[in-house]
Amino acid sequence: MQHRLRDVMALVARIVVGATFLAHGYQKFVLNGMDKVVASFDQLGLPPIAAWFTAIVEVVGGIGLILGVLLPIVGILLAAIMVGALFTAHLSGGFFSSDGGFEYVLVLAATSLALGFSGPRYTLSGLFRGSSEKSGQLAA
Repeated sequence: MQHRLRDVMALVARIVVGATFLAHGYQKFVLNGMDKVVASFDQLGLPPIAAWFTAIVEVVGGIGLILGVLLPIVGILLAAIMVGALFTAHLSGGFFSSDGGFEYVLVLAATSLALGFSGPRYTLSGLFRGSSEKSGQLAA
């Protein structure tokens, strides 16, 4: 019972964090527009490819978290863009996000890693694994 509850809570967290990243990617592509995002990244001294990479990782990574696909890769990529945001945009603001600090991006980076390595239950990837592999994990 405890393992099932843990897996359900990981699913809930993946959906919430995945939706958050998806919303941020949507904001970059649709609400703000990539021209403004590229200009914003340029003000930080970052090349246009960094803006595009970040937006794509947020959208694809958010979907990956929600569906539970390629979780370790998704977790690492999402954490990497958050660490990048920490060092390029938020470190000088101190800790608290209310002051422009790195609190929020640090939590997203750590959560992305944790969820990326949270296991295969209740994931699309887990759905397509063999039943013998699933039954072995249930005993663990």
